[in-house]
Amino acid sequence: MLKKSSKYILGLSGGPDSVFLFNYLLDNGFKNFVVCHVNYNFRKDSNQDLELVKKMCKKYEIEYFIKNIKQDYNNLKENFESWARTIRYDFFCEQFEKQKADAILIAHNLNDHIETYLMQKNNKKKVRYFGINSESYYKNKKILRPILSIKKSDIIKDLDEKNIGYIIDSTNSDLKYERNKLRFTLRENTFNKLIKEIDIKNEKILNYKLKIEDLIYSNVLNIDKFNDDNEWNEYLLFSFLERNQFSYFLYKTKKAIIREFLKQILSKKKLVEIKKGNLILMKDYELIRVVNSEELDTFEIENSNDKFFKKLLIENNIVNHENIVVTNNWKKYQSKLLVNDKFLSKIYRDKKINYLKRYKNILIFDKTKKILLNKINI
Repeated sequence: MLKKSSKYILGLSGGPDSVFLFNYLLDNGFKNFVVCHVNYNFRKDSNQDLELVKKMCKKYEIEYFIKNIKQDYNNLKENFESWARTIRYDFFCEQFEKQKADAILIAHNLNDHIETYLMQKNNKKKVRYFGINSESYYKNKKILRPILSIKKSDIIKDLDEKNIGYIIDSTNSDLKYERNKLRFTLRENTFNKLIKEIDIKNEKILNYKLKIEDLIYSNVLNIDKFNDDNEWNEYLLFSFLERNQFSYFLYKTKKAIIREFLKQILSKKKLVEIKKGNLILMKDYELIRVVNSEELDTFEIENSNDKFFKKLLIENNIVNHENIVVTNNWKKYQSKLLVNDKFLSKIYRDKKINYLKRYKNILIFDKTKKILLNKINI
C-alpha cells in the first residue's frame, strides 16, 4: 500500500493508534512524511497530546504542523465528533496541497472498522462501503489506512512492550458517544464472524456497483430498473441520489430515508415530488428525476405592463392585452382551461404528457372564458 518514493501527511493525535503508525513508518524506513496535529482544546489535558506529538517529531526530526482550535463548545450546535472530523480532515487537505503530498495516512485499526460497521448496521444507514475502507478519498485527496487490519489490543501490547508512550483520550470513556458504548461491549472473539459479515456485504455492494454503472448516467432513472429485490432497489436509489447531489440528506439523516423514498416512488402514483433543500426527487410517470426546485417554480402574471408578459403575447400574436393571464401553474388551471373544447387536464392525461414538460409549458388564456390562447408542447 505504501511507497517509499511517495510523500505522506500523517495525522498524529498522540493516541496509541497514531503513535503506533508513526513508529511503524519509521521502523519500516518511511521518512518522507510530515505530521499534522489538531489541538481542539476540548479537554483540559489536551496540551499533553500536543507536547507528546512535538516531542516525538523533534526526536526523529520529522516536520510537524499544529492547528490550535479556539471554540466555545457550549455553543457548538453540531455533533462534536462530526465537526471535529471535518476540521481535522480539512487541515490535512490544506497541508496535503502545501506539501504536494501523495496521500494522507490515518491510523484507523481493526476495532474502528468493526465499530463503524456496527454503527452503520444499528442506524440502518445505506452506505457506499460497510466499515472503513483501507483506501478512500476526501475532497479528491487520497486517504490510506495502513494499520486497518491490526487489532487495538495488539497495538497497545506492542507499544507497551517497546515502552513507547501514548495518551489515552479521557473522552473515550464517555458513554454519551455511540461509538464508546459499542467499544465497551465489543469482544475480540466475535471479530472473525463480523469481518466475514462485513466482507459479504461489501462484496454484494461491489456487485451492485458494477451493474449500476450501466444504469445511472444522468439525472434520470427509469423505474423499470427496480425489481422485487428490496436491497437492490435501496442501493440503486441510493446510488442515483448520491450521484445527483442528494448526498447531504443521505449522510446526515439518522434514519434510512431511502425506504421512505422508495415507498412513494414504487407506489401507483404517477407524480411524486419529494423536496429536500433546493432539490426535488420526482417520479414522473416511468422516470425518476432529480431536478432543481427552481425548475418547478410557478409564476402567474396579469400585469399588461410586465416586459415578459408583453414579450410572450407578441410571440404568440395575441393583440388583446386585457383580461389575460400568463402562467405555468398547470396544477391550478389544468381542470379549468379549455383546448379545442377539451379540458387541458384530459389532454395531458390522455397523451401522458410528462410532468416536467407540464411545468415548462406556459399557459396564456382569457381570464373570463378560460380558453387557452397559445400553442403548448404536447
